Amino acid sequence: MPKKVFDAFFHAAVRDIKNHYQMGDKYLSIRQMAEKYQVSIQTAQRGVKKLEEYGYITVKRKAGITIDSLRPRKKLEGYRIAVISARTDKRFNDALFKGIQETANEKGVSARFEPIPDIDTNSLGFGDYLLSLDADGIIALYFNNSALPFYHVMREGRDIVADIILDELPSLPVVQTDNFRHAQEAGRIFVEQGYRRFLAVGYYPRKRNRRFEGMWEAVKDNCDDVRYIHLADIGSMTAIDTFFHDFNSRCAVYSVDYSTNYIVGAKFIQYKIPVKNDNFLVYDCEGETFNYHGLNPIRSVAPSFYFMGSELCKVLIAKQETGAYPEPRQRKI
Repeated sequence: MPKKVFDAFFHAAVRDIKNHYQMGDKYLSIRQMAEKYQVSIQTAQRGVKKLEEYGYITVKRKAGITIDSLRPRKKLEGYRIAVISARTDKRFNDALFKGIQETANEKGVSARFEPIPDIDTNSLGFGDYLLSLDADGIIALYFNNSALPFYHVMREGRDIVADIILDELPSLPVVQTDNFRHAQEAGRIFVEQGYRRFLAVGYYPRKRNRRFEGMWEAVKDNCDDVRYIHLADIGSMTAIDTFFHDFNSRCAVYSVDYSTNYIVGAKFIQYKIPVKNDNFLVYDCEGETFNYHGLNPIRSVAPSFYFMGSELCKVLIAKQETGAYPEPRQRKI
């Protein structure tokens, strides 16, 4: 019996128990299970053994099978986490995975990073790929258009958590940074330091960019000029050079996206501008500070990738220990 078929049968039985039974109810016999789920008697017997191991049922001779609990026992031994990422940036993936792996190790849980095959990550085929992974839980990083496969994974009873909220899938467990709030913190720091001219640089458009809007909200009443440069626009590098050419003690720069940290850091070096008094802030990076050769450490205003990875891992572990995802299921940190 292929593992994929057995897992589908087992998760279907778990859903049936949770949705249609109460503690103390009689459950199906092994033969009835085989008929209902269209599996062999031997597979049904394996499923009954696993359901009993997880504490869902009690099996007694003559008395039959009884529902013992609607939640699994706290069982972390052998729990396996697979981490997948739609982002190819090695620093990003390594930092997040380090947080995941160290948190998993503390609990005796295994975690591994899985490369994504050449497949449409918005397709049902991608959902089948996720279910085929030899893992009990999945952490999905940086996926914006994967509601269908994620729904498929959840429907099959597999644990999954992501780092981006999908509006079309509000039931997806998510831990995400609070973009607007952390951006406000960047603006607040700038204002407290007395800066009046601001440059924000990012790879995403300004419109509906919460990582910029929060900063703008904090500085708009205490500034002479605020510029947002979208790096995809023609002439963006020239505009950045213009700002740095006129850089003075009243100027500050905010890197909105992780990838722009290096571009902005290079400009501070190129124009021989020292990083001091928080005149350069970044939204996110591997740790609490962004380190660029030749510059002082730069403060990050959002939780680090390492911390995010740890929090995502904690969600899966809590689900395994308690049988339910922590509330709220979609949490901003």
